[in-house]
Amino acid sequence: QAHALSTAPNARELDMLLSTGERQSMAMLAISIAAEGVRAMSLTGSQVGIITDHQHGRARVVEVRPFRIVDELDAGHDVIVIGGFQGVSYKREVTTLGRGGSDTTAVALAAALGADCEIYSDVDGVFSADPRVVDDPARILDVDYETMGALSRAGARVLHASAVELAAARGVVIHARATHGSGGGTTIRPAATRRCAVQAVTSDRILFATLSVDGAQTSAVSDLVSRCASSGLRSLTWTQDKIVGWISCSQRDDARTQIEELQRAREGDAAHRPHTCRDAATVSLVGPDIHQVEGVQARSFWALSEAGIHPWRLETATNCVRIFVDATEGDRAVRRLHALWIETAAAAASPA
Repeated sequence: QAHALSTAPNARELDMLLSTGERQSMAMLAISIAAEGVRAMSLTGSQVGIITDHQHGRARVVEVRPFRIVDELDAGHDVIVIGGFQGVSYKREVTTLGRGGSDTTAVALAAALGADCEIYSDVDGVFSADPRVVDDPARILDVDYETMGALSRAGARVLHASAVELAAARGVVIHARATHGSGGGTTIRPAATRRCAVQAVTSDRILFATLSVDGAQTSAVSDLVSRCASSGLRSLTWTQDKIVGWISCSQRDDARTQIEELQRAREGDAAHRPHTCRDAATVSLVGPDIHQVEGVQARSFWALSEAGIHPWRLETATNCVRIFVDATEGDRAVRRLHALWIETAAAAASPA
């Protein structure tokens, strides 16, 4: 509705608008709980003291002052329903926390109240692959913060990476479970059981961007790299004649718009020449210290090539090996690598 009124709505006003969705939901939930005979009260993020920085649309939690929650529980309320995804800045402006904001709200409140955190979704915890892509993946009983964070950044949808980072910083144990189900879910905690080297395979649709530049004009290119990073492009690399980076598909429209704006702003600038954007997918192998596993890259490349899938880029981090393939090959690549690393290991561990 806002974009129907303006091609570029003000970020502050968008936060004012977007925060009303959670307010409606929390009020309706509190009314429903009260109708069942349980004393309930709804409170906004600002009312419960979720203090953020001043970035509209992607604010970060700075501090939580949960005095109102404690007071209302002491006053006899059985349930406090709190609007997620929102807070108030130190300038007393309504802010939203961006993608994964409700997970982040839950973790921040758990930290402030000295409690564990339970997050419910449509899947019973964290699995070795997306159940919609791989038949009968293995449920991971417990996982450490670093590995869970790598999974989230690689495209797993169970928990948002910012919530996992906050949990690690504040020492909050998270239990990820299904809203409807009897399984045990997954526990995310500081130290977890070490099993096979590759714990999960996940994928993400991405937009891969290449910007041609004149590396001789260092200051202009440095400014361009900085602006690309602020637009959300990840793994930026800068060589003599180009800048390359990528962004998750969920942010692709925003990124494409910003890249095009960068190009228009630098028309006629010798330091900036045309760019290309390519739809692609990342397929990630995630596990503790996976970069130290001998042959993980070579075996994965060979298995994909044998299946007729052609990787064209690879990135390695402490807990993640990320392989780039064409967008149409993402799911098939996940299934092939899951069979290679997870199913083979499970079969070897099973008693004869």
